[in-house]
Amino acid sequence: MTDKLSGVFVPVITPFSNQRPDLEKLSFNIRKLNSSKVRGYMPLGSNGEFSHMNDEEQLSVLKTVKSNASKEKVIIAGIARNSAYSTIEFGKRAEEIGVDYMSVLTPSYYTSFMTDAALIKYYEAVADGLKTPVLLYNCPMYTAGISLSEEVIKTLSRHPNIHGMKDTLSGNLLKYIAAKGDADFEVMPGNINEFLMGLKAGSPGAVIAVSNYLPDECCTIQELFNEGKLNEAEKFSSEFINIIKNSAGKYAISGVKASCDLLGFKGGEVRNPLMDCTPEQRNTIRRVFSEAGYL
Repeated sequence: MTDKLSGVFVPVITPFSNQRPDLEKLSFNIRKLNSSKVRGYMPLGSNGEFSHMNDEEQLSVLKTVKSNASKEKVIIAGIARNSAYSTIEFGKRAEEIGVDYMSVLTPSYYTSFMTDAALIKYYEAVADGLKTPVLLYNCPMYTAGISLSEEVIKTLSRHPNIHGMKDTLSGNLLKYIAAKGDADFEVMPGNINEFLMGLKAGSPGAVIAVSNYLPDECCTIQELFNEGKLNEAEKFSSEFINIIKNSAGKYAISGVKASCDLLGFKGGEVRNPLMDCTPEQRNTIRRVFSEAGYL
């Protein structure tokens, strides 16, 4: 399991043209990424704007990623819905396409009722209802503050069909790693800022938005770490994070897509009500990347 999750995963963007999924641009991106060192792809996550697409659009994105990905690349499909039943039903359709893991974001619509018991019940039902291994996805900034507790991780990390989790921007990565104890359960950071820290604590890899447009640079951090070159890894990571923070990191998904357009990938539009980067914002990103030697 660790080998399959070891490395950098791309939280794949969904390019839109005239507000429709542009599968040709998506195919181009996946084929280009195939030649990089990334371990695999995570379509239909937050960077993929899954919440702005209907089921058929999401399935078309997943089919496109699957049909264009190299055989050695691992695919993690986002399938989350706000009920266990709907998540399982969509997950079964994703299983027909064929993926390695299912990523399931915490349900959040009935926020005040999402207790530890409710979240455990939800995830156990999903894991029991699907054949494909499940990965928890914790991202409170997109789920009205709902975040998995350490007690939930202690319980779910022992489920035979729950193999790990992605934790994005919650600041709880080390607590989750401690909470899972000796369970065969991988905890992966979902942002570049915690990547190296996670590797030091035992994470096998990470899911990083930056890898949409600078994939091999993200992989360099793990390569240096694996080679025991910790000082070099620290220096490279710190400088790289600073570059991203002053460029695409300012503008979230819009910044990721603008960076893709600048660095040889196909970013396309974001979907309304998100807003594309302005010309001034694109110029900021271009200037920072140019000064860093990426353009």
